[in-house]
Amino acid sequence: MNSKELVKAALYFEKPERVPYFKDVRGDMIFLILQPSQNWKPGWKDGEEGLFPHIRTNYEWNKPEWAKNNTKFKKDEWKKMPHEEVDEWGCIWNMTGSDYTMGHPGRPIIEDWKDFDEYREKYSLDPYDETRYEFAHELKRAFGKDKYLSALLADFGPFQRSTNIIGFSKFLIEHRKNPQMVRKILNWVADWHIDAMKGCFKYGLDPDGFFIVDDLGEQSGPFFSPKTFKEFYYPIYKKLADEAHELGTEIHLHCCGKVDKIMPILIDAGLDAIEFDSPRMTGYNDLRPFRGKIMMWGGVNIQSIYTRGTPEQVQREVWHMVRNLGTKEGGFGAYFYPTPTDIKAPSKNIKAFLRGLKKYGDYSKIPEEWWEYPVPQEWKDMEVPPTPPGEIVS
Repeated sequence: MNSKELVKAALYFEKPERVPYFKDVRGDMIFLILQPSQNWKPGWKDGEEGLFPHIRTNYEWNKPEWAKNNTKFKKDEWKKMPHEEVDEWGCIWNMTGSDYTMGHPGRPIIEDWKDFDEYREKYSLDPYDETRYEFAHELKRAFGKDKYLSALLADFGPFQRSTNIIGFSKFLIEHRKNPQMVRKILNWVADWHIDAMKGCFKYGLDPDGFFIVDDLGEQSGPFFSPKTFKEFYYPIYKKLADEAHELGTEIHLHCCGKVDKIMPILIDAGLDAIEFDSPRMTGYNDLRPFRGKIMMWGGVNIQSIYTRGTPEQVQREVWHMVRNLGTKEGGFGAYFYPTPTDIKAPSKNIKAFLRGLKKYGDYSKIPEEWWEYPVPQEWKDMEVPPTPPGEIVS
């Protein structure tokens, strides 16, 4: 099987030869990253004075006068000081200047729903701007042969983008105070994603799937009750999934948080795969009911083992992901955190993840009895249980 065939087989539980994996452009799945329009001019709009561009890829900033004439902002010196940045959606980001991570969402861009239509007009992004797709085409030409191509449409999906616009806590409260406006903004963001999906095919990118980024929970549970989630978000994710399927593709959702209580709703909405950076946050025992019902991409838990464990623990944890997140017919994909420097993941643990995949990721070498061996009922953050008795022959 080539890389695309491996991912497809894992998605549909059709017995891939080995576990497919994502690791920047070297894995079986690669991201075709849509970029901001080349016409984007951060810091130029009214109200953007003092705001720098929020973008992590190469970008040549056309500086406005307030930045040109300030000696503190020569070259890239502004990146080394605390500052605010603005992204293409007009959302504000707080940057410490001490590192080059994504930063943290800052003040809301609108304070009152009465300003929403004005905001929407001011930050009306054209999903059919052809320049958005140029970098994705470069990635496809350079690295896409026989790979599963997943279009990364935007930094965030409907929920997270809405919280960045309105403010996190306020947006959660608005589900009860102003439900119609919550639906309005969620649909507005979802419709932009749908147009971007269509744009991928209009401009010949022709991806195999789409990747949406929406964190839906915190350490102990989802941000919403299942009832509220179904009321507001089932229609949104169903709309996205239906469009992806209509285009002949799959849809994958990155989601952090303990979200087992809303997993049935996401599955019913038509999602094909869900990706966890920290699968232990939801918990293997609580994810087990969904094995065989949806593909799960998983990284070695970034909150514990990947960042603070030993290489031996990392390598052994790979088996537990294969066993607890997938089935012997497939349904699991390994996911390497795309910016390991942000989480200070040791290079020795990244290499151990690869060794673990080589050892435990070949389905033909996994003893049949390993699939039936009892799994632990209790998982401690920094402990990795032994593998079942017996050895896998390399």
